[in-house]
Amino acid sequence: MNDKIPFIKLFRTLDNFYFFDVNSNSIVRINEAVSHKIEDLIAGNDILNQDMDIARLKKRGYLKANNENIIVEHSALNTVGEYMNGNLRQLILQVTQNCNLRCKYCVYSGSYVNRTHTKKRMSFEIAKQAVDFYFAHNTNKDAGVISFYGGEPLLEMELIKKIVVYSEKLYEGKELRFNMTSNATLLTDEIADFLYEHNFNLTISLDGPEEVHNQSRVFADSKTGTFQCIIKNLEKMIGRYPDYISNISFNAVLDSTNDFKCSSNFFTYDFMKNTVVGATTLNENGNKHEIQYSEMFDINYRYELFKCYLKYIGRLDKKFTSKIVDNQVGSLKQEIHEKIKAPYSRGKTCHPSGPCIAGAVRLFVTVEGVFYPCERVSETCNAYVIGNLQDGFDIEKIKSLLNVGALTAEQCKNCWAIEYCNSCASGIDDGDKLCPEKRLARCNDIKKGCELRMIEYCTLREMGCSFE
Repeated sequence: MNDKIPFIKLFRTLDNFYFFDVNSNSIVRINEAVSHKIEDLIAGNDILNQDMDIARLKKRGYLKANNENIIVEHSALNTVGEYMNGNLRQLILQVTQNCNLRCKYCVYSGSYVNRTHTKKRMSFEIAKQAVDFYFAHNTNKDAGVISFYGGEPLLEMELIKKIVVYSEKLYEGKELRFNMTSNATLLTDEIADFLYEHNFNLTISLDGPEEVHNQSRVFADSKTGTFQCIIKNLEKMIGRYPDYISNISFNAVLDSTNDFKCSSNFFTYDFMKNTVVGATTLNENGNKHEIQYSEMFDINYRYELFKCYLKYIGRLDKKFTSKIVDNQVGSLKQEIHEKIKAPYSRGKTCHPSGPCIAGAVRLFVTVEGVFYPCERVSETCNAYVIGNLQDGFDIEKIKSLLNVGALTAEQCKNCWAIEYCNSCASGIDDGDKLCPEKRLARCNDIKKGCELRMIEYCTLREMGCSFE
């Protein structure tokens, strides 16, 4: 690479021109004339190095070239073993692989490679070992967090009760919180009493109004919708414990065949008005079929996001905005603002920001006691296995997942978006190995997304949003 070519990314909002300077991690506003000069400089016009505007920017430390000798290595790589000893944040127990539903887009539905429902369930002995292991590796954290996952965890409610009682005794004197992700079709008064008594945080899978939800979320007969059952159970539970609504959140899967606007409008429904609503698109990792969203779906999504941004600059009342996209400004603050305002100078090493220390944030333990980094990775790929209850952590595996940028080192160290890249090791498996080609296949979309988020961030700043 030419050592005179600046390592930057030019972009613009409607009214202003900017560049992101990679070496200093800075967004700099410039005028149109300077933007064109920098374009020419990147194209190889060395004469512009003597230009007054360019010289002024260089004097301020901007427009330096990329360091070709930089090493792609995660900054936490050498402390992984020590960190895993006492800093586990959350334990996720796969209490069963069975489910009473057959949601059409579920990763266990048969639409994904090598992932199907089974009758496997976690024994109490395995669960007890997992809790003991987590307790011993959670010592540096102020609280413990144990989550129950499936399949459908309510199929194993008796096991969950035993785990909760055991865990509360073990954690006596230290804060302990319980989470559960459920389809809510099996909620009974007895279960509601237990969840309330033990202050569970409950995430319920609900995609929107009945006609949308029932398209994909069906019972095991593969045809009967679950919407009415869920709403009936929820209304009964909230009627029993009105204050418990603060512990309930919803997760909507935005199916490519559904109307985004319809799903978005639904979550103003009665008791849901003050709840948190998260949304995810269909999981593309390992899907046997290509997933395509319609142009109208995208238009509706972008329009709701636009309204959400208007709310944050004081131009629109929140009652007109969608809860599904409400977290976008929060993520802009976390993913752009907090990074931009932090002092930074590109050093001898670099690495994409996406990977976490595998297992430290969300240690996923299968019914058989095998460790995975989280619940999102494929359980059929050995590259994601980071240990088990008998042998403990495989630190070298954890390091390889953390340092996943090394798979594509040449491309990563020359990428302007590396510090804002959210790509981790999930979904790049090929057999029992991680595939560099699958990782690179994401790059263009990731860079486009990074640029768009910087444009949105700068536009909001121009409109008076402080992000503080």
